[in-house]
Amino acid sequence: MIDQTAPPIIVECQRQGGIAFPMRRPKITLDVAGLPAEERATLQHLVQAADMAGQPADYPGPGYPDALETQLTVIWPSHSATVRFRDGDGHPAPLDELAGWVLRHNRPEQEKK
Repeated sequence: MIDQTAPPIIVECQRQGGIAFPMRRPKITLDVAGLPAEERATLQHLVQAADMAGQPADYPGPGYPDALETQLTVIWPSHSATVRFRDGDGHPAPLDELAGWVLRHNRPEQEKK
């Protein structure tokens, strides 16, 4: 059993896809140790809610043709978990919340406002 109560050390997120304007954004890698205490606590809560260990590696749902795909990886000191999901494939909302937080967190300060 994977202990998801331990704080993660790295969280990675990458979005890609689409038909009309295919895109591949760079992978966002957050070193958790570099975050302020409040942000580490928020991230820990989001990781626990996403239940990465309880997710399949890939959501098989069809999504839709222009769906974006997200690959989310959480790395703990002794293990890691990766899940791939697409818009509209029926994956749980906490995965979107975690991915969104990581993507928003990586923006420069002026873009966060």
